[in-house]
Amino acid sequence: MMQAHRHHRPGRQRGGVTDVYHQIVCRHQVEIEVWPPRAEVHFIDDWTANPATTQVRFEAQVYNSSQGFTWDVRGIDGGPGQGMIDAGGLYRAPPQVGIASGTTELVVATAREDPLRKAFAWVTLVGVGLKPAKPAEVAIWPPRVTLYYQQGAANRFISDCNKQCEFSASVYDSGAPIEWLVDGAPQGVIGPWFLYRTPPIGAGAEVTVTAQLQGQAAFADAKVSQFNFDWPGV
Repeated sequence: MMQAHRHHRPGRQRGGVTDVYHQIVCRHQVEIEVWPPRAEVHFIDDWTANPATTQVRFEAQVYNSSQGFTWDVRGIDGGPGQGMIDAGGLYRAPPQVGIASGTTELVVATAREDPLRKAFAWVTLVGVGLKPAKPAEVAIWPPRVTLYYQQGAANRFISDCNKQCEFSASVYDSGAPIEWLVDGAPQGVIGPWFLYRTPPIGAGAEVTVTAQLQGQAAFADAKVSQFNFDWPGV
């Protein structure tokens, strides 16, 4: 804003008055503001979030300047921020890795004409990040079987198919191979199939056949009941 002030002072000529004009320029300082002043945004890799909630658009208005503004993202400590903002004011949240939910950072709009004039918006990052991996699972079939010993008693009358059983195992959410154990002892068999044979002789007992993911804790057990066959009068 410009104003002209008129002052009078005596002139050198007798009876004359000289008019002196001073121009005083009053200029308003540059101001800037940001909208919205606060926002809550989900991490971009938050598996529970709608993609629309992983970003937010900010707007800035500069007063008393036609030179515009720039965007930046800063941490609360003044260091670089985690998210990103483009020239149009679209802020995109970062991945959750290494960032706690509830972390706050600043979106900063800076007037080009006067870099000391800044406006700030608070962005709170929330969410849980990537979907947790499902734990590996093992299923074994059959889960229970009754077999007879190879020899002794009247076991000679029992078909060989009732003295052995082929177990199968299925693996879910893992690519690890299956290893087989009997009563906790490794059998040296790797793969989805295992043929269990009863011992030559023995008394009534129960053994455990285990299908376990190699190098992992996931496993499944099957129970084998072992008997002798008794035929009256034999």
